[in-house]
Amino acid sequence: MFSSKISSHSQFQSVVGELTQCAMVDFSYTYLVRHIVPGPQSFSYFVPHILTPLSLLIPRTVLSRRQSIAIFLPIILLSTLHAWVIMDGVDVISVNAVLIALLFLPLKDPHAQFNLIVRNVRERTSAQQSSAGDSLQEETALLSPSDDAAPPSSPSKPTAYRTQAYPSTLRERLPWVNMLLVSIRFNDWQIAIPSHDRSQPQPPAFQTRRQFFLQALLSSVRGLLTIDLTHAYMTTDVYFTDTNISLYSPLPFASISGIAALAFRSLVLGAQIWAALSQLFYLFATLPVGLNAFGLLDDLWSPHTWGAYYGPASAIFTHGLRGFWGKYWHQTMRITTSAPGYALADMLGLKGREWKRYAVISIVAFGCSGVVHMGLVPAEPLWATVSPNRLRLYMGLFFWVQPVGMLGEMLEESLWTRSTGREVWERGWMYRIRLMGTGLSVLLWFLACLPLIGEVGRQLGWFKLSILPVSLWQGLRGEGWITWPILQK
Repeated sequence: MFSSKISSHSQFQSVVGELTQCAMVDFSYTYLVRHIVPGPQSFSYFVPHILTPLSLLIPRTVLSRRQSIAIFLPIILLSTLHAWVIMDGVDVISVNAVLIALLFLPLKDPHAQFNLIVRNVRERTSAQQSSAGDSLQEETALLSPSDDAAPPSSPSKPTAYRTQAYPSTLRERLPWVNMLLVSIRFNDWQIAIPSHDRSQPQPPAFQTRRQFFLQALLSSVRGLLTIDLTHAYMTTDVYFTDTNISLYSPLPFASISGIAALAFRSLVLGAQIWAALSQLFYLFATLPVGLNAFGLLDDLWSPHTWGAYYGPASAIFTHGLRGFWGKYWHQTMRITTSAPGYALADMLGLKGREWKRYAVISIVAFGCSGVVHMGLVPAEPLWATVSPNRLRLYMGLFFWVQPVGMLGEMLEESLWTRSTGREVWERGWMYRIRLMGTGLSVLLWFLACLPLIGEVGRQLGWFKLSILPVSLWQGLRGEGWITWPILQK
């Protein structure tokens, strides 16, 4: 009898312990999504991720396009709105899920308009390279100068590629839809946007895995050193960790204040963002490429066979902000954010190379991008001294002002070409002066805009800890190699 009571008591304690542990896990997750980075807090968050693929899998013989829109879109929008209410704000993934649903349902018809470009061989032909070079000017702008021109009727090398329309059988449809959902940049897809389709299929960024690994090594070393050095400076400049310190306050190593201090801090922040996003991409991509080398991953999923994620820096000097955002920087959300702008421009009857069409598409694209990045701000930031809505506004403003600079560049270019002629503008010594002037203007523009992101970052505590667990700079100074407190313990 006594032993049975002990056994029952032990079982009770075990159950209580398990419940307590579950509660702690739930609290840890809730703490994370409330204070650190927004995330799903209700089932409604996942509804778009279920209904959007379902709408793609159902053929038009079952549901017409209008029926599909009427059934799926309201549920997706309402469930996402409910998820945002529960989260007390938006997050990156849920906003992007809405944009994808808008693209696949009312804005475009994947069943009739989308074609998957299937590669039969991996060789990068000279014709493809020539095509890629010829399209440089088109790709530097958010909107191609001849956007309304029809895309090529077939890829540049018909023997190397074939197109696959919406499959009629479920067995073929499943991988087709899966490829569409995971193709964030819609490479190797024709999606009825001529400026995009004209550049498809994109040639692989690397001809061999060896070239990829060499680039990954160079970029990773460059990026890791830049992040380490910029964070080392941030630990000495209290502006980055103390929200009460003014952006114009004197720098720690010199009696420099005012606009010069703002510019230097923006330069440090910009260098860290550049290193973290553009240079470390190849480091994380080495895993799938390595698996591909051992035959454990198909070429289709190996990043060395993909198109380039970042374009040449020369586009910044030749096309300014349009070159930075349209060619140099990553194009991850280019289609999803700009598709509503294309639809609006078409609705307004704006065609071809009209600056009004470019303005509409740019404003809508960066408007959507600003809302997406607002999702980085949690509902209850730990260190913030201002409301999360103000931080979301700061984050959105950084993207919302970009079309102003881009349209300003177009106006300046128009005035110069009218006064001097386009030939003088594009050749000779005037061309070299224009390159230097354009590069300098882009630098000054970002030095003025980056404090918006900097304010969000320091309010959220982004600069309090290094994103690297080990610091070469800190170790060489005899301050310990480990930067993360959890690893030090």
